[in-house]
Amino acid sequence: MFFEVNGVNFIPYIAYNGLSLTREDVDASDAGRDLAADLHRSRVASKYRWDVSCRPLYSHELAIVLRAIKPEFVTVRYYDPEQERIVTHTMYSNNPKVSYQQRYENGRELWSGISFPLIDK
Repeated sequence: MFFEVNGVNFIPYIAYNGLSLTREDVDASDAGRDLAADLHRSRVASKYRWDVSCRPLYSHELAIVLRAIKPEFVTVRYYDPEQERIVTHTMYSNNPKVSYQQRYENGRELWSGISFPLIDK
């Protein structure tokens, strides 16, 4: 698997089963069902959304991830299973979620429950 955000390899930070890809179709405003309940569809675009969950991360690892997804728009490169090649998309992330887990005697802190979306522009 290949998954990179703004030049940062995210694979070491991803939890087991932590990547989920969804294709979201965008339909024209006249799409929908008529009075006979027949569907009229007019797809104008397909956009992609990654839902990302990270394994528990130490503070310095979490900082790398949060800095990579913080810009308004980010460059995401990943292996696309449909196209069978690496593709590049401009995406954005919002509302990352993190939970403080614990502090060890050596001063290291661990964070868990780290999740965020990456959504096509």
